Amino acid sequence: MKKLLLFMANPTNDMDEDLMVLGNLGLMHISPFQPAKDESIERVQKRIAELEKGIAILDEYEGTETPLASDVADYAKEERGEVALLEKILNTHQSASELKKQISELTKAQQWYKSWGSVSLDDLRVINDKGIFLKLYEVPEKDIKNFRNKENIKVAGQSNGVCQVVLISEDKDASLNYHQVELPLISQRQVELSLSEKNSELTENQQVLSSLCAQKDLLIEALEERNRRLTIRTVQYGGIAYHDKVRCWEGYIPEDKVSNITEVAEQNGWGYVVREPRPDEYDLVPTLLKNPKWTRKIKPVMNFMGLVPGYDEIDVSKVFLIFFTFFTGILVGDAGYGLIFFALTLFAHFKSGFAKKIEFGLFYTLSFSVMIWGVLTGTYFGAETIANIPFLKQLQVQQLASFGGDNLRIQQFMFLIGAVHLTIGHLQKGWKYINSVIPIAQIGWVSIVWGLYFLVNKMVLGIDAPEFMPWLFIGGAVLVALFSSPGQPLLKGMLSSLGNLPLNVINGFSDVISYIRLYAVGLSTVLMASSFNDMAIGEGITTIASGVGAVLVLVLGHALNMTLAAMAVLVHGVRLNMLEYAGHASVEFSGSEYNPFKLKNK
Repeated sequence: MKKLLLFMANPTNDMDEDLMVLGNLGLMHISPFQPAKDESIERVQKRIAELEKGIAILDEYEGTETPLASDVADYAKEERGEVALLEKILNTHQSASELKKQISELTKAQQWYKSWGSVSLDDLRVINDKGIFLKLYEVPEKDIKNFRNKENIKVAGQSNGVCQVVLISEDKDASLNYHQVELPLISQRQVELSLSEKNSELTENQQVLSSLCAQKDLLIEALEERNRRLTIRTVQYGGIAYHDKVRCWEGYIPEDKVSNITEVAEQNGWGYVVREPRPDEYDLVPTLLKNPKWTRKIKPVMNFMGLVPGYDEIDVSKVFLIFFTFFTGILVGDAGYGLIFFALTLFAHFKSGFAKKIEFGLFYTLSFSVMIWGVLTGTYFGAETIANIPFLKQLQVQQLASFGGDNLRIQQFMFLIGAVHLTIGHLQKGWKYINSVIPIAQIGWVSIVWGLYFLVNKMVLGIDAPEFMPWLFIGGAVLVALFSSPGQPLLKGMLSSLGNLPLNVINGFSDVISYIRLYAVGLSTVLMASSFNDMAIGEGITTIASGVGAVLVLVLGHALNMTLAAMAVLVHGVRLNMLEYAGHASVEFSGSEYNPFKLKNK
């Protein structure tokens, strides 16, 4: 990447034209000098929010069976029609919301009259004017006996264990210690008339909104244009203006695209300075990964975890994808589960119209990995009976078999995978500094890693280590001590490397052992599947009820097991790449992704 300072004249004028040229070029990753603030930005943001709300309103009514209104204007033919359409939608929706609130209140009043009967509010006012006050209460049925001998308390009705009671008194402040029921504000006739009127108005509003759905594309186009405008304004005011003469932006461009942007700059009268980023600026330089097409499948995983190598770090995409795929096969390790994952991916792909998305390619790859490892280990829904079918048994690698395999060799194989994985990390780091002596130090670390592999086999599995194992540590330590710090004086560099060596060796030992998790998690998946099989059909199926129960146990049990296996892939499959391997390759994923200022084509 190259660092670019870009200058444009007349920053107080409308800069849309120049910035649109820059945005359509889509090459400059801009690092703002300051937060973008301006009244024009606030206005555009407000309009974007309104447009998004308008589109969401139409989404609610799209596809409904509401009759269409006949007097809706064609806003595409009007000047600033998108604004008029938006205002019509928002006003109609606001009116509909108010009508719904009013209808809700009227419905409550209607229910009151249905409950208490045809009460005349005018008659009640006449009675109150003569000094007799009526108050309505709801009293639990069990308490009604307390009022049987009171002439000024009458029971008007009963519903759901609650009695409707009327208190008749000449004292305006007289009351009962129960829930008092308020009288409606309008008469029963007015309630019915208002309900009919409000429902009619609401229906008209809904018809209008349903009709306006046909013009939703006008709002979508307006939203895209406002988003473009917001992007331009954000870039404009993220730069620094000097004396109202020049506005400057700082950013980064790919090295092979420098000529593209300098040619455009000269054509449009822009000033520019292009230079190499300094080492102290590497943390700010975005990372642009250029990988073969097949490695892009790992991008969804890295995006999900937020993993972006730093600008000065090696690209681990290829190794990450290969080993993540391999780890997924081992961690799930059941050909039946792999077939289900494949079928679910195929179904989702079909429902999407076979859209070309890298996510589908990733899931297909992982499903095949699970199926292949399941075939090699003879694992099919955790059922040993299926594994013993002659044709399938011939496809097994007997030492790796889930049923009757050599567990000691399987664990040794997992440690071997770890040693190979960590070795690749050190070799990649050495290749990065091929023009220095650091690759020699990395060869020393490779030697130590394989010494640790033999040591782990001896301590954990009891497998005798070769006689040359100590020399792997000795030779590796010498190379690390001599060549790890080429920029320092020899003695100081050796002392520094030797001081860190014991802790690094201990970490390396734990890293190699960490790969045993592949065996442990894969084994637990098989054991859980087998246990659910035994729970379901271990004692046979003798009745319809036992058959139904067996089916439920099998379906729910294996669904749970597949879910846990998928979670294990995210936890352990990613961890071994992100921590163990990346640590030995000195990759901290401290970068930010290259995201150039780019405007979508209209």
